[in-house]
Amino acid sequence: MTKAGNADSSSRFEDIPCPLCGSHSYGNFIEVRDRLVNPDVRTDIKPREKDFRIVTCSSCGFLYLNPRPAPDELPRYYDTQNYDPHRESGGGFLGSLFRFVRRFTIRWKAVKATGGRKGGMLLDVGCGTGEFMAYMQKCGWTATGIEYQSDAAEKARSWGCEVIIGDPADAKLEGNKYDLITLWHSLEHLPALNEAVDNLVRALKPGGSIALAVPNPVSLDAKFYKERWVAWDAPRHLYHFRKSDLQALFQPKGFSLRTAYPMPFDPFYHALLSELCWTSGLKRTILAFRGLLVGTASFILGGRIESASSVLYIFEES
Repeated sequence: MTKAGNADSSSRFEDIPCPLCGSHSYGNFIEVRDRLVNPDVRTDIKPREKDFRIVTCSSCGFLYLNPRPAPDELPRYYDTQNYDPHRESGGGFLGSLFRFVRRFTIRWKAVKATGGRKGGMLLDVGCGTGEFMAYMQKCGWTATGIEYQSDAAEKARSWGCEVIIGDPADAKLEGNKYDLITLWHSLEHLPALNEAVDNLVRALKPGGSIALAVPNPVSLDAKFYKERWVAWDAPRHLYHFRKSDLQALFQPKGFSLRTAYPMPFDPFYHALLSELCWTSGLKRTILAFRGLLVGTASFILGGRIESASSVLYIFEES
């Protein structure tokens, strides 16, 4: 058992208490590498500095990165052409697959997140390059985004959407404005987690809902790949949420879980990338086949929320 201490200013890393319960005690869970900085494959960006440690809270069991880069250090870990969500071209087979599948996932997300509502005010947190917002505007919604990366935000604005650049914890949001707030694989990136959620909750209209998708750290593919599971994605993913963790985060703020859905394409994407981002050469063909098998098994078992590779959770006021 370890206790969180002070940040080491020379390394620009900080120790933090559990973001959910505030406990300062934790145990080591797993050590992982930055998947974007593999010196055997990624020769165009900085060499790997160190391994990152994911810990488990001794009190509530929450998994989080600790120590983690100081908040002003985090942006440079996104400053790479290999960061998948912001890449508009390239990336080989997986990059092309990601962009192809995104067309279908956007429609699926819209149907599930809206619950059949035909319009309203949308806030998309971590909107990236804006494809989801652009689709929602075509469906009759008025969309606003929040994005930390300025290059991605400028692309999102090119769709005709309003985009706030910055951290949602600090964003000046009008109260009781939005009918729907979405976070597509963005909650796990927010350094000021509770402050950000508080700010978003205040911006939601009475009767509004929050739809958020996160990777599942107890999924079949997470257990199979262990430290090589791509969705650990350290140090960009700061937290790893189970259903109970999200309920512990939102219930004190007056929200309850209405429903949850497995994300249908994530098992294949996570399994393939978990195989291919660590190696190069002909071996990748064999590993890709294994990734498809693992992805298929995870997809089948993902019918149970507890085993799904990623899950979409929808919260509403209690």
